[in-house]
Amino acid sequence: MRIFEQFVQNLPACDNAHDIERLLQQTLDQYGFPCFAYLSFTPRGDEDDTLAMTTYPSSWVERYCANRYDRIDPVIARSVATTLPFAWSVDRFDAGLTNRQKWLLEEASEFNIRRGVTIPIHDRQGKVATLTLAAGNSRPAFEAQVEKYRHQLHLIAIYLYAQLRHVTPAPASPPRPCLTQRERVCLQWAARGKSALDTAEIINVSRRTVVFHTQNAKRKLGVATVQQAVAKGLAYDIIGL
Repeated sequence: MRIFEQFVQNLPACDNAHDIERLLQQTLDQYGFPCFAYLSFTPRGDEDDTLAMTTYPSSWVERYCANRYDRIDPVIARSVATTLPFAWSVDRFDAGLTNRQKWLLEEASEFNIRRGVTIPIHDRQGKVATLTLAAGNSRPAFEAQVEKYRHQLHLIAIYLYAQLRHVTPAPASPPRPCLTQRERVCLQWAARGKSALDTAEIINVSRRTVVFHTQNAKRKLGVATVQQAVAKGLAYDIIGL
């Protein structure tokens, strides 16, 4: 508990990602986990929103990034699908692996990354973070070390993620298009499958007026079709289903 308490006490003083990474490395070293990787990302989101810190061998990190292994990495795929910590190795994965995924894990083992345990974290904005502790030593010794400190390690991952979110500026959100009430109403009825003529009868205006407002909505949303306008209106929460 002394190691964990020191981590919690020192973390608020870390006001940038570099200091947080240094504290994390010092802490995990004391627990006996010198090899780790932390990754924060938005599934199918902007790559510029990704944050990574690791003590993996630099040659493996370079190869991993150059080959875009993140697209097939079974550890990342599993982290997106679960909120529970899980252990992994090339010969121990709950889900069936493709040949490429098996090759990835076997290739990692050449760099002394033969097994690990990953702690996933999911937030309400759809972002995922993972803290992975890896090792090349025997499975019993590694698993015993993880089991001994599993509660503290899980809390460290949560505290780490919270502090990084605090000190890392969030990417600027694109400005939300400003539609008039009539434009939103016309788009809303389009989302429900109504034609321009149907909408005109419902809101008691001419079809030409509905087309006019729908065209304005498309222009403001930067799209070419009504279907695209509906999709973007839903994405921006301008209209609902």
